[in-house]
Amino acid sequence: MNSQQGRDAKTSTSDWARFAWHHVRAAVPPDWEVTAYSVEDRAGRLEFNTRHGLQGIVSWEPCGREPDRLTTMTTFLANNIIGRKDARDLRATDIKTEAAGLFVLGWLDETRPTQAIAYDAAGGHLVRWVFEGRSTPAGRRDVIRPILESFDFNHDPDACEYRLHGIHARLPWEYRIEDIAVLPANVMMSFEALESKRKAVLRRWGLADLVLGRKDLGDFYKPILRALGIEVEASTPCRVSGCEARLMRFNAPREHHGDRFMRRRWAGGQAVVWHEPEANRICAFEQIGPEGSAALAFADVVPGCALEGGD
Repeated sequence: MNSQQGRDAKTSTSDWARFAWHHVRAAVPPDWEVTAYSVEDRAGRLEFNTRHGLQGIVSWEPCGREPDRLTTMTTFLANNIIGRKDARDLRATDIKTEAAGLFVLGWLDETRPTQAIAYDAAGGHLVRWVFEGRSTPAGRRDVIRPILESFDFNHDPDACEYRLHGIHARLPWEYRIEDIAVLPANVMMSFEALESKRKAVLRRWGLADLVLGRKDLGDFYKPILRALGIEVEASTPCRVSGCEARLMRFNAPREHHGDRFMRRRWAGGQAVVWHEPEANRICAFEQIGPEGSAALAFADVVPGCALEGGD
Protein backbone atom coordinates (compact mmCIF):
# COMPACT_ATOMS: atom_id res chain seq x y z
CA MET A 1 0.00 0.00 0.00
CA ASN A 2 1.42 3.39 -0.97
CA SER A 3 1.31 6.43 1.31
CA GLN A 4 -1.75 7.91 -0.44
CA GLN A 5 -3.70 4.64 -0.03
CA GLY A 6 -2.66 4.60 3.62
CA ARG A 7 -4.07 8.08 4.16
CA ASP A 8 -7.30 7.13 2.37
CA ALA A 9 -7.72 4.01 4.49
CA LYS A 10 -7.19 6.03 7.61
CA THR A 11 -9.84 8.63 6.81
CA SER A 12 -12.53 6.62 4.96
CA THR A 13 -15.02 6.71 7.82
CA SER A 14 -17.88 8.64 6.20
CA ASP A 15 -20.23 5.64 6.45
CA TRP A 16 -19.40 4.91 10.08
CA ALA A 17 -22.19 4.97 12.64
CA ARG A 18 -22.16 7.41 15.54
CA PHE A 19 -23.30 6.27 18.96
CA ALA A 20 -23.88 8.09 22.24
CA TRP A 21 -24.60 6.57 25.63
CA HIS A 22 -24.52 8.40 28.95
CA HIS A 23 -21.03 9.95 29.15
CA VAL A 24 -19.45 8.60 25.95
CA ARG A 25 -19.80 9.36 22.22
CA ALA A 26 -17.88 8.13 19.18
CA ALA A 27 -18.09 6.71 15.66
CA VAL A 28 -17.66 2.99 14.94
CA PRO A 29 -17.55 0.88 11.73
CA PRO A 30 -21.01 0.37 10.19
CA ASP A 31 -21.09 -3.38 10.86
CA TRP A 32 -20.41 -2.98 14.61
CA GLU A 33 -23.58 -3.68 16.56
CA VAL A 34 -24.14 -3.03 20.26
CA THR A 35 -24.99 -6.38 21.83
CA ALA A 36 -24.74 -5.52 25.53
CA TYR A 37 -25.03 -2.31 27.50
CA SER A 38 -25.37 -0.91 30.98
CA VAL A 39 -28.36 1.26 31.84
CA GLU A 40 -26.46 2.83 34.76
CA ASP A 41 -24.77 6.15 34.08
CA ARG A 42 -22.31 6.05 37.01
CA ALA A 43 -20.45 2.96 35.82
CA GLY A 44 -21.09 0.72 32.87
CA ARG A 45 -20.05 -0.67 29.52
CA LEU A 46 -21.04 -1.21 25.91
CA GLU A 47 -20.02 -4.25 23.87
CA PHE A 48 -19.71 -4.19 20.07
CA ASN A 49 -19.90 -7.31 17.93
CA THR A 50 -19.99 -8.25 14.26
CA ARG A 51 -20.79 -11.60 12.67
CA HIS A 52 -17.11 -12.41 13.28
CA GLY A 53 -17.44 -11.98 17.04
CA LEU A 54 -16.51 -9.44 19.70
CA GLN A 55 -14.77 -6.33 18.34
CA GLY A 56 -14.56 -3.90 21.21
CA ILE A 57 -15.75 -2.92 24.67
CA VAL A 58 -15.96 0.60 26.04
CA SER A 59 -16.43 0.97 29.79
CA TRP A 60 -16.51 3.84 32.25
CA GLU A 61 -16.20 4.05 36.01
CA PRO A 62 -16.01 6.79 38.65
CA CYS A 63 -12.48 7.97 39.32
CA GLY A 64 -11.60 10.85 41.64
CA ARG A 65 -8.19 11.55 40.13
CA GLU A 66 -6.29 10.55 37.02
CA PRO A 67 -4.42 7.28 37.50
CA ASP A 68 -1.09 6.31 36.00
CA ARG A 69 -2.30 4.93 32.69
CA LEU A 70 0.56 2.48 32.10
CA THR A 71 0.11 0.99 35.56
CA THR A 72 -3.63 0.72 34.97
CA MET A 73 -3.06 -1.04 31.63
CA THR A 74 -0.55 -3.44 33.17
CA THR A 75 -2.91 -4.36 36.00
CA PHE A 76 -5.75 -4.96 33.54
CA LEU A 77 -3.55 -7.20 31.37
CA ALA A 78 -2.45 -9.24 34.37
CA ASN A 79 -5.94 -9.62 35.84
CA ASN A 80 -8.04 -10.04 32.71
CA ILE A 81 -5.92 -11.08 29.73
CA ILE A 82 -2.76 -12.94 30.70
CA GLY A 83 -3.57 -14.14 34.20
CA ARG A 84 -1.60 -13.34 37.33
CA LYS A 85 0.45 -16.55 37.22
CA ASP A 86 1.73 -15.87 33.70
CA ALA A 87 2.15 -12.13 34.28
CA ARG A 88 4.70 -12.31 37.10
CA ASP A 89 7.43 -10.79 34.94
CA LEU A 90 5.17 -8.27 33.17
CA ARG A 91 6.38 -4.68 33.46
CA ALA A 92 4.72 -1.43 32.46
CA THR A 93 7.64 -0.77 30.13
CA ASP A 94 6.70 -3.91 28.15
CA ILE A 95 3.61 -2.11 26.84
CA LYS A 96 4.01 -0.11 23.65
CA THR A 97 2.04 3.16 23.68
CA GLU A 98 1.00 6.06 21.50
CA ALA A 99 -1.46 8.95 21.79
CA ALA A 100 -4.78 8.87 19.93
CA GLY A 101 -7.21 11.72 20.50
CA LEU A 102 -8.00 11.93 24.22
CA PHE A 103 -6.56 8.46 24.79
CA VAL A 104 -3.30 6.73 25.47
CA LEU A 105 -3.26 3.59 23.37
CA GLY A 106 -1.32 0.53 24.60
CA TRP A 107 -0.62 -3.00 23.38
CA LEU A 108 1.70 -5.79 24.46
CA ASP A 109 1.97 -7.64 21.16
CA GLU A 110 -0.16 -8.46 18.11
CA THR A 111 -1.77 -11.53 19.71
CA ARG A 112 -3.42 -9.75 22.64
CA PRO A 113 -6.12 -7.04 22.81
CA THR A 114 -5.22 -3.37 22.55
CA GLN A 115 -6.29 -1.04 25.36
CA ALA A 116 -6.98 2.69 25.29
CA ILE A 117 -7.51 4.82 28.39
CA ALA A 118 -8.76 8.38 28.83
CA TYR A 119 -9.57 10.36 31.92
CA ASP A 120 -12.55 12.72 32.09
CA ALA A 121 -11.52 15.25 34.72
CA ALA A 122 -14.74 17.28 34.38
CA GLY A 123 -17.00 14.28 34.96
CA GLY A 124 -14.66 12.25 37.18
CA HIS A 125 -14.70 9.16 34.95
CA LEU A 126 -12.05 6.75 33.72
CA VAL A 127 -12.91 5.45 30.25
CA ARG A 128 -11.33 2.31 28.81
CA TRP A 129 -11.61 0.73 25.38
CA VAL A 130 -10.51 -2.86 24.80
CA PHE A 131 -10.19 -3.87 21.15
CA GLU A 132 -10.11 -7.54 20.14
CA GLY A 133 -7.96 -8.65 17.21
CA ARG A 134 -6.83 -5.15 16.21
CA SER A 135 -3.30 -5.03 17.62
CA THR A 136 -1.57 -5.03 14.23
CA PRO A 137 -0.36 -1.73 12.77
CA ALA A 138 -3.17 -1.88 10.18
CA GLY A 139 -5.79 -2.55 12.86
CA ARG A 140 -4.63 0.41 14.92
CA ARG A 141 -4.46 2.69 11.88
CA ASP A 142 -7.71 1.71 10.13
CA VAL A 143 -10.03 0.99 13.05
CA ILE A 144 -8.76 1.90 16.51
CA ARG A 145 -7.34 5.37 15.86
CA PRO A 146 -10.40 6.64 13.92
CA ILE A 147 -12.68 5.47 16.75
CA LEU A 148 -10.59 7.13 19.43
CA GLU A 149 -10.10 10.34 17.44
CA SER A 150 -13.89 10.63 16.98
CA PHE A 151 -14.53 10.16 20.71
CA ASP A 152 -15.71 12.88 23.05
CA PHE A 153 -17.31 13.15 26.50
CA ASN A 154 -20.85 14.35 27.11
CA HIS A 155 -20.32 17.41 29.30
CA ASP A 156 -23.76 18.94 28.65
CA PRO A 157 -25.04 19.73 32.16
CA ASP A 158 -28.67 19.72 31.03
CA ALA A 159 -29.08 16.71 28.77
CA CYS A 160 -27.80 13.20 28.20
CA GLU A 161 -27.50 12.02 24.61
CA TYR A 162 -28.54 8.56 23.44
CA ARG A 163 -27.79 7.32 19.93
CA LEU A 164 -28.23 3.62 19.40
CA HIS A 165 -30.05 1.21 17.06
CA GLY A 166 -31.51 4.03 14.97
CA ILE A 167 -32.81 6.06 17.94
CA HIS A 168 -31.27 9.46 18.60
CA ALA A 169 -32.49 11.46 21.59
CA ARG A 170 -31.42 14.02 24.19
CA LEU A 171 -33.15 13.92 27.57
CA PRO A 172 -32.58 15.69 30.89
CA TRP A 173 -30.25 13.75 33.17
CA GLU A 174 -33.09 13.08 35.62
CA TYR A 175 -34.73 10.85 33.00
CA ARG A 176 -33.38 7.38 33.67
CA ILE A 177 -33.60 4.38 31.35
CA GLU A 178 -36.51 2.20 32.43
CA ASP A 179 -36.70 -0.38 29.63
CA ILE A 180 -35.12 -1.21 26.27
CA ALA A 181 -36.39 -3.61 23.62
CA VAL A 182 -34.26 -4.29 20.54
CA LEU A 183 -35.63 -6.41 17.70
CA PRO A 184 -34.38 -6.51 14.10
CA ALA A 185 -36.91 -3.94 12.83
CA ASN A 186 -38.40 -2.62 16.07
CA VAL A 187 -36.56 -0.69 18.79
CA MET A 188 -38.03 0.93 21.92
CA MET A 189 -36.44 2.91 24.74
CA SER A 190 -38.49 4.15 27.70
CA PHE A 191 -37.43 6.63 30.38
CA GLU A 192 -38.85 7.92 33.66
CA ALA A 193 -38.03 11.18 35.44
CA LEU A 194 -36.83 10.58 38.99
CA GLU A 195 -38.74 13.45 40.60
CA SER A 196 -41.85 14.01 38.49
CA LYS A 197 -42.29 10.36 37.37
CA ARG A 198 -43.04 11.65 33.87
CA LYS A 199 -42.60 9.04 31.14
CA ALA A 200 -40.88 9.40 27.78
CA VAL A 201 -40.80 6.67 25.12
CA LEU A 202 -38.93 6.60 21.80
CA ARG A 203 -39.64 4.02 19.10
CA ARG A 204 -38.14 3.16 15.74
CA TRP A 205 -39.44 0.70 13.14
CA GLY A 206 -37.42 -0.32 10.11
CA LEU A 207 -38.71 -1.58 6.74
CA ALA A 208 -41.33 1.16 6.77
CA ASP A 209 -42.55 0.42 3.25
CA LEU A 210 -43.49 -3.12 4.30
CA VAL A 211 -44.79 -2.14 7.75
CA LEU A 212 -47.04 0.62 6.45
CA GLY A 213 -48.26 -1.00 3.27
CA ARG A 214 -51.40 0.93 2.29
CA LYS A 215 -52.06 2.22 5.82
CA ASP A 216 -51.54 5.79 6.87
CA LEU A 217 -49.56 6.61 10.02
CA GLY A 218 -52.67 6.90 12.16
CA ASP A 219 -53.95 3.45 11.14
CA PHE A 220 -50.50 2.01 11.81
CA TYR A 221 -49.85 3.66 15.18
CA LYS A 222 -53.23 3.67 16.96
CA PRO A 223 -53.43 -0.13 17.38
CA ILE A 224 -49.93 -0.12 18.92
CA LEU A 225 -51.01 2.45 21.51
CA ARG A 226 -54.33 0.69 22.09
CA ALA A 227 -52.49 -2.56 22.89
CA LEU A 228 -50.73 -0.66 25.70
CA GLY A 229 -54.04 0.51 27.18
CA ILE A 230 -53.62 4.00 25.72
CA GLU A 231 -56.75 5.83 24.53
CA VAL A 232 -56.16 8.22 21.63
CA GLU A 233 -58.36 11.31 22.03
CA ALA A 234 -57.29 13.26 18.94
CA SER A 235 -55.08 12.73 15.89
CA THR A 236 -53.93 15.63 13.73
CA PRO A 237 -51.81 15.61 10.55
CA CYS A 238 -48.50 17.48 10.86
CA ARG A 239 -44.94 17.36 9.54
CA VAL A 240 -41.59 16.58 11.13
CA SER A 241 -38.82 18.34 9.20
CA GLY A 242 -40.89 18.01 6.05
CA CYS A 243 -41.81 14.34 6.60
CA GLU A 244 -45.39 13.06 6.95
CA ALA A 245 -46.39 12.87 10.60
CA ARG A 246 -49.29 12.68 13.07
CA LEU A 247 -49.66 14.44 16.42
CA MET A 248 -51.83 12.49 18.86
CA ARG A 249 -53.31 13.41 22.22
CA PHE A 250 -53.99 10.53 24.57
CA ASN A 251 -54.63 9.34 28.11
CA ALA A 252 -53.00 6.26 29.61
CA PRO A 253 -53.13 4.01 32.66
CA ARG A 254 -51.02 5.09 35.59
CA GLU A 255 -48.04 2.86 36.25
CA HIS A 256 -48.39 1.80 39.87
CA HIS A 257 -50.40 -1.31 40.77
CA GLY A 258 -52.83 0.50 43.08
CA ASP A 259 -53.61 3.09 40.42
CA ARG A 260 -54.03 0.39 37.80
CA PHE A 261 -56.38 -1.57 40.07
CA MET A 262 -58.52 1.55 40.56
CA ARG A 263 -58.33 2.23 36.81
CA ARG A 264 -56.85 5.67 37.37
CA ARG A 265 -55.41 7.30 34.29
CA TRP A 266 -53.06 10.09 33.35
CA ALA A 267 -54.34 12.73 30.93
CA GLY A 268 -52.55 15.16 28.64
CA GLY A 269 -50.32 12.66 26.86
CA GLN A 270 -48.76 13.58 23.55
CA ALA A 271 -47.29 11.41 20.81
CA VAL A 272 -45.64 12.30 17.52
CA VAL A 273 -45.16 9.60 14.89
CA TRP A 274 -43.42 10.31 11.59
CA HIS A 275 -42.24 8.53 8.46
CA GLU A 276 -38.70 9.06 7.14
CA PRO A 277 -38.91 7.66 3.59
CA GLU A 278 -35.22 8.10 2.71
CA ALA A 279 -34.19 6.04 5.76
CA ASN A 280 -37.22 3.74 5.24
CA ARG A 281 -38.19 3.96 8.90
CA ILE A 282 -40.96 5.15 11.19
CA CYS A 283 -40.15 6.97 14.43
CA ALA A 284 -42.27 7.98 17.40
CA PHE A 285 -41.91 9.98 20.59
CA GLU A 286 -44.48 9.67 23.38
CA GLN A 287 -44.68 11.44 26.72
CA ILE A 288 -47.13 11.59 29.61
CA GLY A 289 -46.99 12.14 33.34
CA PRO A 290 -48.75 13.24 36.51
CA GLU A 291 -50.75 16.45 36.42
CA GLY A 292 -48.46 19.45 36.67
CA SER A 293 -45.34 17.69 35.37
CA ALA A 294 -43.52 19.71 32.72
CA ALA A 295 -43.73 18.43 29.15
CA LEU A 296 -40.54 18.06 27.10
CA ALA A 297 -40.18 20.08 23.90
CA PHE A 298 -40.07 17.82 20.83
CA ALA A 299 -37.15 19.70 19.25
CA ASP A 300 -35.12 19.36 22.46
CA VAL A 301 -35.60 15.59 22.65
CA VAL A 302 -35.22 14.71 18.95
CA PRO A 303 -32.09 16.50 17.64
CA GLY A 304 -32.31 17.95 14.16
CA CYS A 305 -36.08 17.48 13.88
CA ALA A 306 -38.72 20.23 13.91
CA LEU A 307 -42.43 19.69 14.52
CA GLU A 308 -44.49 21.67 12.02
CA GLY A 309 -48.25 22.16 12.47
CA GLY A 310 -50.55 19.88 14.43
CA ASP A 311 -51.75 22.59 16.83
